Amino acid sequence: MTILFILRSLLYLFALAIPFAHSGVVIDYDLYGLGLYFLLIPGQAVLAFFFSPPARRLKHSLLAAGLFQLVLSLLFAGGVSGILQYFLLGSWSFLSTWLLFRFRWRIAAVPELIFLAAVYLRLVNFTRGLSSSAGVPDSLPQLLLFTGIAALLMQLLIIMLILRRRWEEPRGTWEYTSVLAVAVPLLLAAALLVPGDFVQHTVVFNQLFEPPEPEYRPLDEEAEGLPGGNLQGRSPLEGRRGRNGQPGLYGLPADRWGEGRRRGERDGEGEGSGTGGRQYAVMVVASPQDPTYLADGYYDSFDPVRGFGKALEMPLNEIVGRRLLETWFNPLIPRDRSRLNTEIFTLSTRPERTLAYLPLRAEPTIFDPSVHPFTYSYPHVAAISVSDPYDWVTSRDYSSREREQLSGELEIDMDPAAEERFRSYLEPVLAEAEGPGEKILAILKSFEELQYEIGFDEDVSVTAMEHFLFTSKSGDCTEFSNTAAILGRLAGIPSRVVTGYLASEGLQTMSHLQGLMLLRESIPSLKDHPLEELYLVTTAHRHSWPQFYLPDYGWIDFESTQYAIPPLPGGDPNSQDVVIPLIENRTVAGRDFQIPWNLLRQVMLSLFILLFAALYAYRYGREVLLRHLASRPGRKGLLSTEKLLLSLLANEGLRLKKRSETPREYAEVVPELGPFVGIYEKLRFKPGISTEEEKKLRKELLDELHKAVSLRRRRGLKGALYRLLNLKGVVFP
Repeated sequence: MTILFILRSLLYLFALAIPFAHSGVVIDYDLYGLGLYFLLIPGQAVLAFFFSPPARRLKHSLLAAGLFQLVLSLLFAGGVSGILQYFLLGSWSFLSTWLLFRFRWRIAAVPELIFLAAVYLRLVNFTRGLSSSAGVPDSLPQLLLFTGIAALLMQLLIIMLILRRRWEEPRGTWEYTSVLAVAVPLLLAAALLVPGDFVQHTVVFNQLFEPPEPEYRPLDEEAEGLPGGNLQGRSPLEGRRGRNGQPGLYGLPADRWGEGRRRGERDGEGEGSGTGGRQYAVMVVASPQDPTYLADGYYDSFDPVRGFGKALEMPLNEIVGRRLLETWFNPLIPRDRSRLNTEIFTLSTRPERTLAYLPLRAEPTIFDPSVHPFTYSYPHVAAISVSDPYDWVTSRDYSSREREQLSGELEIDMDPAAEERFRSYLEPVLAEAEGPGEKILAILKSFEELQYEIGFDEDVSVTAMEHFLFTSKSGDCTEFSNTAAILGRLAGIPSRVVTGYLASEGLQTMSHLQGLMLLRESIPSLKDHPLEELYLVTTAHRHSWPQFYLPDYGWIDFESTQYAIPPLPGGDPNSQDVVIPLIENRTVAGRDFQIPWNLLRQVMLSLFILLFAALYAYRYGREVLLRHLASRPGRKGLLSTEKLLLSLLANEGLRLKKRSETPREYAEVVPELGPFVGIYEKLRFKPGISTEEEKKLRKELLDELHKAVSLRRRRGLKGALYRLLNLKGVVFP
């Protein structure tokens, strides 16, 4: 068991030590990682193996493990989250080792294999493609995969040997050798078949405190042309505007796109931005309907303080982030009038879906890293309402059944004082309105004296809406949509708030159209759609709007800012410079795979030398320890003498004694040990033996050993016994 434990530990340390020896793996261990992976986890395993019951009492082993973990946590963890991780991983290492080696619980081996596989997978993901001139072969990910699978097979074999109940049986060696005989050829075949570029890397930039300004390239018609239709200037030309006061069009290298977006959002240039920044491309939408409201969240629950909240159990909210393996169909399709089934295609930089209402069918998202950052694409079909104001004002009133079904969207529980203020505002607005359609239009027209400021505020509380409507009289789409929904519910109209993006022809400036043409030349999937149906949706198009329910027509998207005072000059983020990614079709040319024999030989030779040294260190270290323990008098010294004798016999080529064999049964293999075993059994198993009798038996034992040594028929036994007799005080104090 000890040698299996040592091999298990060496495999773990070998996996984590690869970054120290190879320049193709870029991982820097800080003090936190060094303490966790190289001290705590292996240290707790050592304590669980050598200092747990029956070697030590349970309370003593737990105390030692706890003190060891506490010291390392204080030295290396550095914070509450770090101490928690140290506690969890340290406890897992101690417990899994204890259960695996002491109780042989199979379940304890599962997380161990998963952990080792995760380590090698992470190493493969961290490899970087360096040229051969840099001393790193192109097939480094392949080699790491080969090494990882080999290590996993060795770990699996070790666990199988640990869990074997009768591992002394001769057939056990044949069974586990056959596992390696089958696994190694399969491993070699996998290494030959896997292409050298099977790892697709994603460039990730560290978030700096002061990230450098990305290089924005002007992409208007006055700049110099690039192949494929992209345009590039000689210099960034900061602040350059397009013609006729239109926003300028800039390009950002695709591999720096995330950096530019983070900087823009930090500086107020992203979603919900103010003035003087840039608007970044978020998605390209192909839709024959103008406008197209693309929702990513529906808010229909109402809190008296926090206002409208998202209903997580709603299927429309679940489908946004749900991973689809097959086409999703809407199980609940109402029979609404004036709806047109529309197929919409979305090419997005965001993994979350945005779907138009009413979604009927959604296809699984396709991930294509070759057109980064537009890596996510998905078509969906929605029944978009094409009703007009005439339909709305002529709609009938709600039936009692409809009010019962929509009671959740009619609930409006708020502070009585705040409710009284909202109702006082609503009373003159609805003085001449009769049907639900007229009430909705009256509420929206009442916003004529409110100032619309572009942005996207996260505060949707009732207090904020009250301040907007009665005090500041100025707000963004969030204030308008949430206030409209509150007034709608007070007017008896089922209402809710929706967030997402707005794709509209009115938001497409010349720079947006130019950006669409350039992206269409670079992204093949966009060429399947006519240019007049494409919309470039940017961070400036992040929006919030109300949905009202009308009898026979269902839920309809309304623009709550339609009648508001337009933004002040310079306050419209849609007039900001448009930034699109510079996309190049990154096709990876296939390379003929060549096995890196030199590096492979180095790795295998290193593993062999490491294993060989570990085995010999274990053998001679154990022998030295047994020699020391065998020199002591008493039963412990006697037991150590037996172990040492068996070890020496094994070194001379004799078979090991099975655990199920008694010393007398084992003496049948070595007949010369018969008298020795008889005296040994008296010493070990005779209760209440006196000191004088013990000395007498030890003298007889010594005589029998001399007789066995004088028999020269077995060289192995003779050599073993001679070495045993040369120990000072082994069998006779």
